[in-house]
Order: sequence, then C-alpha cells, then structure tokens
Amino acid sequence: MDSTKSLSKTVRVGRFSLDLPIDAVFSGALLELNGVPVSITPGYIKPRVEREAQKNWLSIEGRNLNNAEHKATKESMGNGSFLYSYDHTRITGEGLDGDPINKVVFSTVAYQWSNNMKFVLGGDSTLNKDEQIRTILDSIKLSDIDDPQSICYVNGCLPHKTGNEGVYIDFSFTERPDLRAKFTSKQYGEIANQFLSKRNSSAVSPTEEAAWIIKSDFQHRMYRNTKRTVNNLIGEEIIEASTEKVGEGYLTEINAVWYYPGVPNSDKNPELRFDLDYSYMTTQKPKNGAGFPNQEEPNSISEAQFMIIWDQALNSLTSK
Repeated sequence: MDSTKSLSKTVRVGRFSLDLPIDAVFSGALLELNGVPVSITPGYIKPRVEREAQKNWLSIEGRNLNNAEHKATKESMGNGSFLYSYDHTRITGEGLDGDPINKVVFSTVAYQWSNNMKFVLGGDSTLNKDEQIRTILDSIKLSDIDDPQSICYVNGCLPHKTGNEGVYIDFSFTERPDLRAKFTSKQYGEIANQFLSKRNSSAVSPTEEAAWIIKSDFQHRMYRNTKRTVNNLIGEEIIEASTEKVGEGYLTEINAVWYYPGVPNSDKNPELRFDLDYSYMTTQKPKNGAGFPNQEEPNSISEAQFMIIWDQALNSLTSK
C-alpha cells in the first residue's frame, strides 16, 4: 500500500474533490449562490450563534428605528434560523429604457446553526434576495446529501444547479499549525481571465523597490514557475519563498499556487485555484534564507514534505 496515500483523506470542495493529509481540518467557507453569500464557520455551539444573531439584530433594529419607508423586521423560522430584512429604501427615477422606476430595495441577512457550524446568509449588500435565502435555509438541514446538483463545503453539500457560483474553502492542519490551504472555484462572464504571471504588478519604481529590499533584508527564491496540467486543465504553477525582517525577527513565507483561468460563461470550466502556504518566524536571519526551516524547529515541515502534500492534492483533483 502507498504509505503517503494511506495518510490522506478525500475532501469535497465545490463540485470537485481532492486529497489532503489526515490532519487537514475544514476551517471555513464562503459560497456565492446566485448573488447570495453563504458564510460557513465550524466549531460553533448553538447558543453562540444565537447570541451573535441577537447582537446583530439590535444593531440593525437601532439604525432602522426612524426609517420612513419600513422599519427592520425579524423573523424566527421553523428550521431554527433567524431572518432580518432592513435598510428599506425607495428608488425612483427613470430606467435606461425610459420606463419610470418606483421600487423598494432592502437588505437581508439570516443566521442558522447546524451540525456545530454557523451559517450566515446575505448581508448589507444582498438586496431583495429574501426568497432565495429562505430556500437555502431550508436546505441546510439536508446538507449531508451529495449529488451532481450540489456544491460541497467538506462537511456537507447544498443543492444548487450549476451557474453563477463561487466557492472559497479554507483548511488548517492540526499537526502543522503554520500550514494553510485554500481551494477556490468561480464561474464568471465577460472577458477571459489572464494567467497570474501575465497580470500587471504594483506600480513601484525600481529605486523604491531596491530601497525596500535593503531595509527589510529581503530574500527571494523561486522553486517552481511553469505550466502544469491538472485534471486535463492547463494551469500555471508557481511556488516561491521569501524572507524579510519584521519587527525584531524574520518572517519566512513559502507560497504555492496552481491557477487555471477558466472559460467565461462556462459552467463546466470555472476559474480554479489551489493555494498551500507555510510561514514561520525566527529571531535570527535564517541560514537557509527564503527556504524551509531547520527540522529541529517544533512543528516544522521540510521541503520534501511540503511538495508531497502539494503534488498529492493537485494530482488528486477531480470533478464530481
């Protein structure tokens, strides 16, 4: 048996799955479903969610007391969730087509606890989406169902027909607290995305950059910078490291990213990104600047271990 494979597990991310070490822990997700953001945070007991919901309601209620159009409303739903509608504003005028406009827009936010997770749906910028939010709330209790018409967030799945969606899922690692991973999948329209290496960098002059490098005692190293095909998708792989002076110590960061720009207006070919980041602090400038730490450091990870985790995740990425 492959010992590396035996120490891994398969996790469901959006409409894909990939393999991560067994100590990988789901630490949070943001799903965007037809314009409704759904924030999911594990490690919550029900009373804590209820307290946070009530605290937000008091703030919303207070700022809407003198709303001439409509005061904020609070609804406790049968599925245990709380739904607030607020900031009602009447919009009048003339549309682009010349027709008159006279309508009320309002924000909606909802809270729900399920399976030791906090769900927050909507927010200030989520306008006139209350019916969509109600539908999603009703599906949370059934979130363990995984079928082709669902989006998964490691600990469960929500039904959603493909289209107009974004998935952002974070992981931490219990045995390696300085290691982090993130999976991103996003459908988009209009102009095709560029590869990361072709995007314009910040407009900093060479003189300013040189001065900053000297001041911060900056070092940089490129481990990989190439095209890489994953699940028959031609993406870009960049693994680089840096060390710089921060306060009285030195911060070293190793950042790996695989990026597939996706195809506009395509449900089957969304933008995809997988990140694996490792960072650590030292009191003295590392002898192996912009590199992995001495293996005597607690909870340290070697270059070989990092690359095994990285390659295994990418090689296992599969669509549902």
